[in-house]
Amino acid sequence: MESQEPASSSLLFQDNDPVVDGNFAQSMSFVTAYLRALESARGDRIINDSFAEPLIRKERLRIEKFMATTFKEAHSQSEDLLALRTRYVDEALLHRDPRILQVVILGAGLDARAYRLESLRGCNVMEVDQSAFVFEHKSDVIKELHAPQIAMQVNCIVSNLAEAGLEANLMGRGFNPIMPTFWVMEGLLPYMERDSIVKLLGAINDLSAPGSELWADIPGRILTDAVDPGTHFGRKWNPVLSVNNKTTVPYFFVAGKKSIPKVVVE
Repeated sequence: MESQEPASSSLLFQDNDPVVDGNFAQSMSFVTAYLRALESARGDRIINDSFAEPLIRKERLRIEKFMATTFKEAHSQSEDLLALRTRYVDEALLHRDPRILQVVILGAGLDARAYRLESLRGCNVMEVDQSAFVFEHKSDVIKELHAPQIAMQVNCIVSNLAEAGLEANLMGRGFNPIMPTFWVMEGLLPYMERDSIVKLLGAINDLSAPGSELWADIPGRILTDAVDPGTHFGRKWNPVLSVNNKTTVPYFFVAGKKSIPKVVVE
């Protein structure tokens, strides 16, 4: 499978209407890190990602301009939603089955969990994203920070998740299908077409050993929902409203686990 050519940062945060393509996906990687940086700077923060600000520092002014136009009306809600989503993923990783030492982060972007989460110590973390540019930028910043790696191993894999080839790309970088895996699909599925999502979930199922776990933000009521006002980790939450008609936008966090077959002993 051919990967996309890395784009320069000059292609990010265009003033025209956003299009969900490679450049938009890269822009959203920086926006996500920017929102994590804002949350981490709060006195009442519910996450603390010390890597987020350095990762967006060179692009901060352009990100803020982008946020002031594209996300003007939903900026504050985007901050809270991103903070809640990040915290729920962190909690899911912390409370996963301790026997799971293989973690795959799909649509990883500028995710820095392999460097900030103690719960990933001893793990093989595989980050998958379609943007080589984003991975190169993250690697450069991490090196500049001389940041110690918490995970035992980190592999960055360039792959378009809307296309076939995930299995080959993972297996080629040391993925072990015999070991249970924790799959993270944070902020990914809303940007994919239904057919691509179905194929991706099928590939994940085929690659998942019994006992594997998955976290995603997709419609459902398995873990929690963000439809009604409430409090999450001490943070008051008001639902996201549609920019067009101000109705509540359903948003759900979902967790799942592949069952372990029962062994009948005669």
